[in-house]
Amino acid sequence: MSRTVRKEANIEEIANKFIIILAILALGSFLLSLFYVPLIQILRFAFSSESQFTFAIFSSTITDTLNLKFLGFTFTQALLSTVICLFIGLPAGFFFAKYEFKGKKLILNLLTIPFVLPPIVVLLGFIVSYGEGGWINSIWKGMTGSGDVLISIFGTFEGIVIAHVFYNLSVIIRMTIPAWQSLDLEQVEVSRTLGASKWKIFWKIIFPQIVNYLISSALLVFIYTFNSFAIVLYLGEVRFQTLEVRIFKLIKGSLDFSGGASLAFLQLILNSIIIILYLLFERKTRQMAIGRERGLQKEKISFSRYNWKKNFSLIGLIFFILIIGIFTFAPILAVIIASFTPFASEVSPFFGYTQLFSFEYNPLLNNSPLRLLLNTLLFALAATIITLILSLMIVFVLKNRYQSLKKYQRSISESFISYMIILPMATSSITLALGLFLLFNNTSIYLNAVWFFIITAHVLISVPFATRSIMAAYNRIDVELLNVASTLGASRLRVFRKIEFPLILRGIIVGGIFSFAISLGEFGATNFLVRGEYGTLSIGISKLLLTQTLQLPATMASILIIITIICFLAIQKLGDVELKV
Repeated sequence: MSRTVRKEANIEEIANKFIIILAILALGSFLLSLFYVPLIQILRFAFSSESQFTFAIFSSTITDTLNLKFLGFTFTQALLSTVICLFIGLPAGFFFAKYEFKGKKLILNLLTIPFVLPPIVVLLGFIVSYGEGGWINSIWKGMTGSGDVLISIFGTFEGIVIAHVFYNLSVIIRMTIPAWQSLDLEQVEVSRTLGASKWKIFWKIIFPQIVNYLISSALLVFIYTFNSFAIVLYLGEVRFQTLEVRIFKLIKGSLDFSGGASLAFLQLILNSIIIILYLLFERKTRQMAIGRERGLQKEKISFSRYNWKKNFSLIGLIFFILIIGIFTFAPILAVIIASFTPFASEVSPFFGYTQLFSFEYNPLLNNSPLRLLLNTLLFALAATIITLILSLMIVFVLKNRYQSLKKYQRSISESFISYMIILPMATSSITLALGLFLLFNNTSIYLNAVWFFIITAHVLISVPFATRSIMAAYNRIDVELLNVASTLGASRLRVFRKIEFPLILRGIIVGGIFSFAISLGEFGATNFLVRGEYGTLSIGISKLLLTQTLQLPATMASILIIITIICFLAIQKLGDVELKV
């Protein structure tokens, strides 16, 4: 009997190693053929001429006056957007960390919605709200009786920054809440007893405790705004371009492959530095949170008859949050209202929805609206399935032990795979699409099945998010439970199948929802690669964005808003959402 058991264990151990080898080969093949080789193709265009290495192309591109101007703009707008988000988000985070009240979670979720929405939807919301014919400027014209607008968003630096603040503000709010909650108030009380001023207490005691949270959240906002595409592509017009937009216009507009590839490589270097810094500071915040009791005492919102200073401060904070809420949610609400607003008296309020679910060909879309909706859902579903398979492979390889768990040491494969998944995190959607385009644009599969590359780009964008979600669930597993199973003779494969997989199932579902939501509204890579009938709702919105009849694009955007909110609420139900790269 023991010989039979030993034989079965050996067979399962062989199967375990075989699966690991297959997983590594599958991961390596996918990333090599669809990420690293396309990346090498970008380098070839940036550093070679007539099959010979040259630094001249890259050097001339990054020193070009116009490219330097747009590089400066990319940094400036990202830095200013980040600073404003910090300035607004830090006190808002304190409010949500300090006070308890009915509807707090709902309000916090509503404030987060813009961040999880597709950027093209956010852009449409801004046009409907703050465009020249938007409701805010219309109200202003009615109040002043003049033709002047209150806010001009097209072709203005201010419009781009405001849009980025709207899009990313919730990142700072949500990531600074745990910073405020983890304050060591004992030091604050001691300093106050010794007569230190509030300003000195903040800079000497409070700020050092929250600075790592601030830096990690600021880096996250910075990289999102640094790589902004859809918002700057339309609001920036010709005057303002981020590196992402500049790469797109060099390739698509000027057919300057070498120039676009050079800027893409420069952007990859800068993104890698920012991502590494973010991961370092995020790790510091996690280490600081371990074993620290939450010191900030929560209290219910109440007004004192005798403490007018406290009442005044509280009223100011509430008014501040109210303004943030209006600023955040008004453009989303405006999109939904616009979807029911007829563009002519004879048009039905439901015109957009009847058109959306119609197979009738629309020349502006080069497709039928319903086909765009079906493409969007099918691409998202396919990308989600592939992303989860790859993410599970990554997790299984990273957490695999060829010997007992107690004797586990970090393996070469773990270090290698960790590095392999960091680089796609630092690669923008346009760079991903550019690599695929440069490598495959003359092949029959690209000409006849461009949908494959659209889904591939969505997968490459989604894998880091899904992997981190699953890894977060995995890291919550009690290692002692795995040690007991290993000690009792269970093979590594059986431990994963019977213990680990059921415990990370929730993380897998959350990762899948994240992937679906990301693919649903992805615009940059899709806009770069799309051809013929393979457009999505985001592409449809972009084509109709600057037309006079916004009812149909607002309807498309409303559908994306509804599905995205459902995804977001599902993630909230399953566990805490992590607004992280």
